[in-house]
Amino acid sequence: MRSLLNVLRVPERPPRVDYVIFGAMFLWGQGEAWFGSGPGDPWQRSLIALALTLPVILRRRAPVLGLVFVAAVVVPWAYAADQPENGSFPFPVLLLLGFSAGLYVASNRLAVAGLVIPEATMLSIIPSPYFEGAPGATEYLILTFFVTFAWGSGRLLRRRIEQIAEAEAAGGERARDAVLEERARVARELHDVVGHSVGIIAMQAGAAEALVDKDPAAAREHMATVRHTAQDAMREMRRLVQVLREDGVDFEPQPTLGQVEQLVDDARLAGVPAELEVEGERRELPPAIDLAAYRIVQEGLTNVREHAGPVATTVRLVYGPSAVHVEVRNAAGTVSANGAGGGGHGLPGMRERVRIFGGEVEAGAAPGGGYLLRARLPIEEDARA
Repeated sequence: MRSLLNVLRVPERPPRVDYVIFGAMFLWGQGEAWFGSGPGDPWQRSLIALALTLPVILRRRAPVLGLVFVAAVVVPWAYAADQPENGSFPFPVLLLLGFSAGLYVASNRLAVAGLVIPEATMLSIIPSPYFEGAPGATEYLILTFFVTFAWGSGRLLRRRIEQIAEAEAAGGERARDAVLEERARVARELHDVVGHSVGIIAMQAGAAEALVDKDPAAAREHMATVRHTAQDAMREMRRLVQVLREDGVDFEPQPTLGQVEQLVDDARLAGVPAELEVEGERRELPPAIDLAAYRIVQEGLTNVREHAGPVATTVRLVYGPSAVHVEVRNAAGTVSANGAGGGGHGLPGMRERVRIFGGEVEAGAAPGGGYLLRARLPIEEDARA
């Protein structure tokens, strides 16, 4: 499941598989350039094939830009042709980049360019000398089918992966709710057991107190019962405290800022083009401060996704000598204004969490547009206590 979710992640550098695809496309294009017939000399056709193949390397990070580049190369070349092309280039590259745009572009509006540009490019060069004869309606329908199928496959795959990610997240929440409910039930049961034991202790101690002068042997028996019952109550009390102290450890340890990259990756999977910036030297923080900072980033990204939509977002962590600063800044959204809500108790919950540690929270319109959530969490010695 996790490997499927990783499909949508865009690495900093092209992975090996993209270089393999580039190599295959390059050999295909060079084969048509040197052994096929078409406009220009073989070396000219070879350079054109290379130019058309290069965008494949960046098909994950900039598929739409690659399509624009291919169109800018192909259209002038087609109308300058002195004879028809008998090969298939640039159609395979357009289909691959169209599929990549459907899969990797989060914004629906921008992703549509992966459908429009290949279709418009091919339709614009069909009347040129690049093609021989006059294509009929059947050829246009076949062209449209292949372009739509390639782009639609990528888009449907992205949507399916996003649905799986959402279902996985919802399943995790339901599981945690079930565990908390079960712990509450166990705590109530243990509370009853301990209460019953304390009642026995009180009764036996009273009996011992009444018999201590009249019948010391019987009083000692009652005190022995008190001792055994108290020991049993102490064991049950330890279990009760352990249950009440646990907080999701059956599933995963408490998150920290060391896992903030995963939060940013999850935001990208949900369609938010988020980036992470870290200033200062990362160091170990008091556990409560570490968890609070993580929750602030989590709440901020959730609010962006729910209230701003797929807009550019920057998560910024600044490790200072006496405080850690957390910022979540997003561009202007098209869904609604950011605000409290989603993923927890919203802004009021964040303010309360930060207030406990003597910190500060600011939230509102960002300079230049968009929305800014900024929090400061002190990490002086008094905050570590």
